[in-house]
Amino acid sequence: MTPTTSPLLDDDVLPMVELLALCLDGQIYRVGDAFASADTPDGPELRAHAFARTAPAWAVADRGTAAWIHGTRSSPPPVPQVCVPPSHRGGGTLARLDTAYRSVSADETLTFAGIRVTTPLRTAHDLLCTPGPFADADALEIRHLLVLAEVTPARLDELLRAARRRGRDVARARLPQVARASLLGAPPEAA
Repeated sequence: MTPTTSPLLDDDVLPMVELLALCLDGQIYRVGDAFASADTPDGPELRAHAFARTAPAWAVADRGTAAWIHGTRSSPPPVPQVCVPPSHRGGGTLARLDTAYRSVSADETLTFAGIRVTTPLRTAHDLLCTPGPFADADALEIRHLLVLAEVTPARLDELLRAARRRGRDVARARLPQVARASLLGAPPEAA
């Protein structure tokens, strides 16, 4: 049997000081709380591997963690954000996780490196519904997720109108700002 090796390095392999020095030298780069060699391609699979190091196998990466895995933000949230399925509520230690207790259907998740992650569309919806300030950077991130999902802000508005999810009105109020956000190659749209 051939042992499998992780594409990531951490302080179990080298002291953190050496890892940071290698990072400064361009030999490795940071992936969440771990590092990868400079010749390792960055992508959702690699970021999912990094997420898997800090979360239980049954957790579904959502909100900011899912956005990071999809590549719409440069770093993960300080505390992994996960959706806790009904079968795991009330059990286990969730102290090191930012948990959202909600069901996510199979068509609202993708799997990378064996880790379930909310789809770009579901991630966009969840981030739009998150209470608190909503800046231009947030709108741009949502727009990027919608491009990945191949959904326009206007189409998301139609989906939100038909949905009966909590936060729908907050999300719909933010959509004009998302529609104005411009990505390279994707002109702003009317929401």
